[in-house]
Amino acid sequence: MRVRIVIAPDSFTGTLTAAQAALAIKTGWEKTSKADFFLAPMSDGGPGFIDAIEFGFGGNKSHHQITGLEGTTITAPILVVGKTAYIESHLIVGPQFITKQPRTPDKYTSKGIGELINIAVQQGCQTIFVGVGGTASIDGGAGILETVEKEKLSDVELVAATDVDVLLLGNRGAAKGFGEQKGASKELIEELEKKHEQLAQSTPKRKDNKDASQMLGAGAGGGIGFALMALGANRVSGLELVTESFDLANEITNSDLVITGEGKLDWQTLRGKVITGVAGIANESAISCLALCGQVIAGKRELAAAGIVGAYGCIEEGEELPEDPFMALVFLAERVSRTWSQ
Repeated sequence: MRVRIVIAPDSFTGTLTAAQAALAIKTGWEKTSKADFFLAPMSDGGPGFIDAIEFGFGGNKSHHQITGLEGTTITAPILVVGKTAYIESHLIVGPQFITKQPRTPDKYTSKGIGELINIAVQQGCQTIFVGVGGTASIDGGAGILETVEKEKLSDVELVAATDVDVLLLGNRGAAKGFGEQKGASKELIEELEKKHEQLAQSTPKRKDNKDASQMLGAGAGGGIGFALMALGANRVSGLELVTESFDLANEITNSDLVITGEGKLDWQTLRGKVITGVAGIANESAISCLALCGQVIAGKRELAAAGIVGAYGCIEEGEELPEDPFMALVFLAERVSRTWSQ
């Protein structure tokens, strides 16, 4: 009886998409082992969100000219499956669109996300999922609120798919919690916090009378979560949405091995990112889960606690990135498969 392997990695930030990573692992593994593979590229709502949904559900992707992070015109996609639209914030306000240094996060806008929401509404979509993650903007979602008219969403279900459940304000919020990693100085972080406070006060409450700034996930994506929730959105886990699109729990139950992975496996990964989500599903079915990564920094005890029986990296800490990340992951998978196939 042939072994059945589920391959469900996250993207390897800056080098491989989740789909490319899944293909690389399969390519390397099958060089030494005959197996049936089920590929499920993962996303938690950040980079690769639309690709993962398209891989699982299919659908039609169209591209539109909208306002980018720096206010210039860019082209970004909408994926439509039936009457449901999927929008990926990373492809509109991700750090890859920054052209000027030093960074000016106080000037970046989320307007383009609002423009794509409007386009989805015009196309007759009844449900709109917005993947929130992997963003460089930190405008509290002001650009979205300036662009989308609440009334036009009255017959539309808006959903924020986030990877974090932080509030808009406070030490773990959009500005104070994530401002530094987005290039904001301490002084600018304080200014942004005040702007977000003013935005929260001036934004009308939702129909259910909830204050969006106090809802979990409002601080995601530099406050994109807040804007979506102020417009009536409910929050879902981006990872859960993607795993459901693949019926991943069922696929893993009927497998012999699960392989996940991402660019850098460290303590942050083990706080609810894709790898721990996939490992958790595998553990529920008592299926072994391996992690093949660009780099592994987390310790064996931490990995074991997360349900990962083995973790392997293409490079050691401090080494330079490989010239060909795809082939580096192919070689790693081939090497690990020799051990696990015996």
